[in-house]
Amino acid sequence: MVDRLLVLHIMLIMIVIMFFLVTLGSSIFFTMTIFSSRVSGELAGNLMVLALVPPSILTVVFLHKVAGKLYDRLHVVIIKSSLKK
Repeated sequence: MVDRLLVLHIMLIMIVIMFFLVTLGSSIFFTMTIFSSRVSGELAGNLMVLALVPPSILTVVFLHKVAGKLYDRLHVVIIKSSLKK
C-alpha cells in the first residue's frame, strides 16, 4: 500500500508541475505577443514579472479544486484495493 501511495503522490506532483509550466508558458507567450511591439525594454522586464502572477493564481486554484478532489478519490480507491487483498 505504501508504494501505491508514493506513486499517487509523485503522479499528483507531476500533474501540478506540468499544469504550472503550461500556464506559465502560455502566460509569458501571450504577454509578449500582445505587448512586445509597443513597449520599451525596461517595461518588458516588468511585464515578464507580471506574467508570473496568473499561473501562480491558477495553480493554487487548480490545487484546491482539482488536485484535492483527485487525491481524495484515488486515496480511497488505493485503500479499498489494499483491504481486499
